[in-house]
Amino acid sequence: MESVSAIYELLGVSPEQADQKARSLLLSAKTQADKDSINWARGFALVELKKFNEALDIWQEIFNRTHDHKALHQIGFVHRSSGNLSMAVNLFIQEQALISADDLQSRAINFYEQSYCNLLLGYNRKAQECFQRYEELNMDESDLIERGCFYRLKGDLHKSNDKALAKAAYEQSLNFFTQAEDSVASAEIKERLSGL
Repeated sequence: MESVSAIYELLGVSPEQADQKARSLLLSAKTQADKDSINWARGFALVELKKFNEALDIWQEIFNRTHDHKALHQIGFVHRSSGNLSMAVNLFIQEQALISADDLQSRAINFYEQSYCNLLLGYNRKAQECFQRYEELNMDESDLIERGCFYRLKGDLHKSNDKALAKAAYEQSLNFFTQAEDSVASAEIKERLSGL
């Protein structure tokens, strides 16, 4: 749906405009699938605007209706974004049980979130365990953003105990984010590298 892509494009410029565009598009959406696609994009705008309860309402309604693990993942994402890390970890664990064994992409993203949230909580051993499960998936390099996130997390996990490993991981992350033309993530990695 091309109009949904306009919401995502506006996100980087103005979450307020992205939210307005989504609300406008919802008025003319004809199918539930169209409404879900628009609301999905709107949820990201609401998180950027720190309107966490509204974002939760959107993804909770979709999850209640569809039982799609990806909607549950987004509920966890909102909790992580709002600082409710323990709830986010619990939701990502629940999501893990819903992901099929052959859905490597979803499993990778789930282990990333579990590892990252545990790291933020200071549960370093648990973060390492989740990361090891993520690493064991041996994801290919076709998804540049996923690979950039993988190596960014690897650097974050090792920056306090092995600066050389962290530096190498951050450099790989920067390479993937640069290839993906993600200037925001690239800038974040450059900042991490300068802080080592």
